[in-house]
Amino acid sequence: MGRRAVVFRLFGAFVFAAVAAGCAVMDTGAFTRLQDEMVGLKREVAVLKTSPPPAPVAALEGAGAGEFQSLRRGFADMNSDFDRVKTEQLGATSRMEEARVEMQRITSRQNEQERALQEIRGNADRVKEIEKRLAAVEERIGKLSAAAPAAVSAPESAREWRSPEEMYEYAVGQVKGGNPKKGRETLSAFAAKHPDHKLVPNALYWKGEAFYAEKDYENAILSFQDVVDKYPGEDKASDAMYKQGLSFLALKDGKNARVLLELVRTKYPKSKAAELAKKKLAEIR
Repeated sequence: MGRRAVVFRLFGAFVFAAVAAGCAVMDTGAFTRLQDEMVGLKREVAVLKTSPPPAPVAALEGAGAGEFQSLRRGFADMNSDFDRVKTEQLGATSRMEEARVEMQRITSRQNEQERALQEIRGNADRVKEIEKRLAAVEERIGKLSAAAPAAVSAPESAREWRSPEEMYEYAVGQVKGGNPKKGRETLSAFAAKHPDHKLVPNALYWKGEAFYAEKDYENAILSFQDVVDKYPGEDKASDAMYKQGLSFLALKDGKNARVLLELVRTKYPKSKAAELAKKKLAEIR
């Protein structure tokens, strides 16, 4: 409110007091009080005239609005900064979780590689041991070969056969039928007469079976060795090695028997002989 409005209000009050005084009953005390009030009002008017004008209300309101707008902008900026920091914190947390998962994966892979390396080292040591023991077996076989008597010429060699197959079938039939000696002689003649025939690996194998049936285990080992040395890729090679293991068992040589049975499983893992060797190893261990 301005200075002019204040003066008018005081002057109105003065006029109202004068009118009221004229209409009232003549009272010396009341009149005196009225005069005092008028003097006081005049003093207030004088003071108002000399005091500086108050700041316009609009200016005060404008200044307050500007400060409020500034505060609102500052608050909005703080919210924006908080949201940005929160987003960055979430991103950092996500990256830390990804790093932790990756570290676990790397650790797991390192453990697998370490186990694989240990297994490879173990296999290498096992191979060395088998090679060492196999060398001892071969030395034993070499001694048996040197001590074996010269092969006797088979009387069946002079007999006329309609075909090599007939000769082979006859010899195998003799071994299976309880006449291993005759069958063995015929098989020896077959191998000498038809050295390039596809049935020669089988003939040598059945020759070893004939010795095995006669309980001549040392010569059986030598005959089976012919199959392993000359025809290592043939099906009968795995069977021959397995029967060598059985022959050593029959000779009470469990150490060399185990070497050969393990070698069957290692060298011919998918063969039927490998399954038989596995069962036999389980029995003798």
